Amino acid sequence: MKIQFLILFLANFLFANIYATYEVKALKEASLNVSTVGVVSKINTDIANQVNKGDILLVLNDLEEKANLEISKNDYKFLLTQYERYKKSAEVFDKNSLDKLEAELKSAKDLINLNEAKLSKMKIIAPFSGVISEKNIEIGDMSNNSEKALLKLVSNEKKLLLAFDSKFAQDVKVGDKFCINSNKEENKTCVEIYKVYPTLNSEKKLNAEAFGVDLKVGNFGDGSIIKGN
Repeated sequence: MKIQFLILFLANFLFANIYATYEVKALKEASLNVSTVGVVSKINTDIANQVNKGDILLVLNDLEEKANLEISKNDYKFLLTQYERYKKSAEVFDKNSLDKLEAELKSAKDLINLNEAKLSKMKIIAPFSGVISEKNIEIGDMSNNSEKALLKLVSNEKKLLLAFDSKFAQDVKVGDKFCINSNKEENKTCVEIYKVYPTLNSEKKLNAEAFGVDLKVGNFGDGSIIKGN
């Protein structure tokens, strides 16, 4: 009888549920800004708008940058035409002249790349699909390259950020289940843990992440981590 009791006690201890709290967060979050100063000329989205990866969300006044890019492209085309014509008549021109023209052609190409890079900094492109959760800029405003995000984007996919006592650091593993507490046992939602943080948070607890929930971002509650799954 004592042996059976000991086995039952050990089983309950080894596979006991671990209490944890949760908060629903977006699986991906991005604070979006431009890396240069300029006047906002276009905003193609607003708070709560759905956007797709690659969408242009905001554009600064880029007339000067576009003009510079067009000029550099035309200069490159002119030099390329000249170089190809000279190359066909290489016996007429000395090698130094061709080498000089080739160097000018390379510099012109580098200038195109530089102007393209400058132009790309004049807009914000959505890095992933999701919803705009915050907008801190209007058309006509000056972007000042501050730390404050002009736009915030959150993904449609959500995750649960779990917090549990650090004494269970060796017990919680990737692949364990987390079940949200519910009054209806048959409708209890359980999801799989896919990440366990290696360090304590500011409240001296450990965090883990699980996904597969259909709850609104910001919701919170508690539940149990099922050991031994």
